[in-house]
Amino acid sequence: MDPRIEQAISLRAAGEYEQSRDLLRTLTILPTLKAEALLNIAWSYDNQGLEETAAEYYLAALNEGLEGDNLFEARLGLACTWRCLGKYVPAKKIFEEIIRDYPDASEAIPFYALCLHNLGEHDRAMTVMLELVSNYPPTLGIQRYAKALTFYAQNLTG
Repeated sequence: MDPRIEQAISLRAAGEYEQSRDLLRTLTILPTLKAEALLNIAWSYDNQGLEETAAEYYLAALNEGLEGDNLFEARLGLACTWRCLGKYVPAKKIFEEIIRDYPDASEAIPFYALCLHNLGEHDRAMTVMLELVSNYPPTLGIQRYAKALTFYAQNLTG
């Protein structure tokens, strides 16, 4: 990973969102770093609870041709962000694509179930969660999102 991206990530982790984004914006002019910089800007806005702006940057990053883990993370970030914004139908579509394209990415499943719940598909949401528990004992992927999942367990409509 480029050291400037690493520095921006460290700034974001320290709560220095604007400084992180300023650094990342300088990297968007570099073709080899543009997509990754845009993704990190999206995460910065998401971390601040600025989902509308985060969604714009997720889309921009995806349009720049992300690959590998960054492609997965951008798609998941966009789907989760749209769900938080109440854009349940497009979020559901992306969650279903993620689950199809990344069958071992169990961390997407709880957020998909929340989206189904938000859409009033309660039985399907419960089925998805029970299948998750039976097919995927808690994994590192899911554990990475434990804080968010704990919050949503208490705030199903949030």
